[in-house]
Amino acid sequence: MGEMGLKEKAVAAVLGVIVLYAVAAATWFLSAESAWKKAAKQYERETQRRAKEEKLISERRKWNDLYEAEKAAMPMFDAGQATDTTWLRKVEELARTNLVLITQIDSGKEIEAGDVLELPIEVKSWEGSLEALVKFMHALETSTEGMFDIRDISMKPSSKRGYLRGSMSLTCAYMRNE
Repeated sequence: MGEMGLKEKAVAAVLGVIVLYAVAAATWFLSAESAWKKAAKQYERETQRRAKEEKLISERRKWNDLYEAEKAAMPMFDAGQATDTTWLRKVEELARTNLVLITQIDSGKEIEAGDVLELPIEVKSWEGSLEALVKFMHALETSTEGMFDIRDISMKPSSKRGYLRGSMSLTCAYMRNE
């Protein structure tokens, strides 16, 4: 009983091969299922991306018209004309009319962004009430005399009761006549 005969060895070998084939088939099916799920997720994601892109392409005329309208409303300056004093004056004027005190302001270098030029302005020190600050920021965003964008703002309580002080970074957009 200790040793298997030739017939038992052959049966064991056949059973071993069948078990190995079953393990290989199960592994293949399980990996194929996970790959199928992964492919289905990727297909769904790409289908959604394609739908979004088709929608954008179909709205191309609308976006071009909006761009042209904004471009037409953009302030124009002659080539070579300095713009920093114009923008600094407008920012200070909007601050004054909205009761925000600017004590330190500087402009940066003109940056080209496509056909639009941008001038960064650093308001290094301002002080005012929260209500005045909100009105000033609204006046900047809705100004018809220029296109301003508030990029960064920081604030903390001032030594005056009910007032805030801080700094902000603005960008003014404009174009130049050629």
